[in-house]
Amino acid sequence: MQSAWDETVKAEHGESYYRTIFICLKILMIAINAILTVAGLIFLGFGVWMKVNGDAILQILGMRAGHLLNVSYFCIVAGCFLALLGFVGCYGAIKESKTILMLYFVALTTIFIGEMTCAIVVLIFKSIITVLFKEEAFGLLKNNYTGFGDKNFASFGWDSIMKTFHCCGLKNYTDFEGSYYQITKGRLYPKSCCRNPFSADCDGITITPDIIFTKLTTMICSLALFVNLFRRI
Repeated sequence: MQSAWDETVKAEHGESYYRTIFICLKILMIAINAILTVAGLIFLGFGVWMKVNGDAILQILGMRAGHLLNVSYFCIVAGCFLALLGFVGCYGAIKESKTILMLYFVALTTIFIGEMTCAIVVLIFKSIITVLFKEEAFGLLKNNYTGFGDKNFASFGWDSIMKTFHCCGLKNYTDFEGSYYQITKGRLYPKSCCRNPFSADCDGITITPDIIFTKLTTMICSLALFVNLFRRI
């Protein structure tokens, strides 16, 4: 009789233990999917922002970068999908529905395969993407930069980056040769290339390392330029 009672108590304890684990996993799944839903809404908001500010982005990057605006459609679709997926995961976990949870895990598997594919594509085309950024940044410098202190997107961005990262153009001051700035101002480099923009030696003509920046920070400058300009929009 005592043995049967002990077995019953052990079974109840075991059931309580597994039930506790199940509840913890359920709460964890709900939390993860809540985060996934929020991430989806952020993606959706970013996509809508890019779509609304498309003209400003083209003004920054140039018309050749118009295809980059297609990212907004991807963000909108991906955001809706992630938000829906997170909601379904939360709902399935709360209701403990096997059917809904099965659909949820199938969708997760599909996303994982898609992410692996995208990662492979990015690794393959990494050099092409790098060249694209450099070309767009260089074209912006040549055609859109108008002068130190000007408030247009290109001038503001380049002034901020060159002063922050102590660089002059993408490579050096020779990047301004034949540029709109040189043609209109008659100077070899703008004041933002100088260590002290307000010094009398910063005349746009004198080229010495103690006056202008000579550090080569090509990719840092080009990538930081785009980040800084996007904040400006």
